[in-house]
Amino acid sequence: MKLRCTGGFAGPAGAQTRTVDLACLPHDQAEQMQQLVQACDFFALPDKLVKTEPKSWDFQYDLEVDEGQQAHTVRYHLDAVPEQLRTLTEKINDEVDPD
Repeated sequence: MKLRCTGGFAGPAGAQTRTVDLACLPHDQAEQMQQLVQACDFFALPDKLVKTEPKSWDFQYDLEVDEGQQAHTVRYHLDAVPEQLRTLTEKINDEVDPD
């Protein structure tokens, strides 16, 4: 999984990317993240889930999930997505250091 965050007052200059290799995480952490990917039906989500009128300080996320046989990327604002995707995003931000 790769999560890229841009926006806020720093704009593109403040972009952060976090890369998650589930095989390198403790089993319970990896399982939680995998369950959240499944719970939000990530591979069925549209490519974009963005607000119609974002503010300049809104953060925009690009989450790429590659499970070998299937890969998908979604661009979104946190307040325009299902709760499970919001939780997954927060978990990645809290538990994975930026690249």
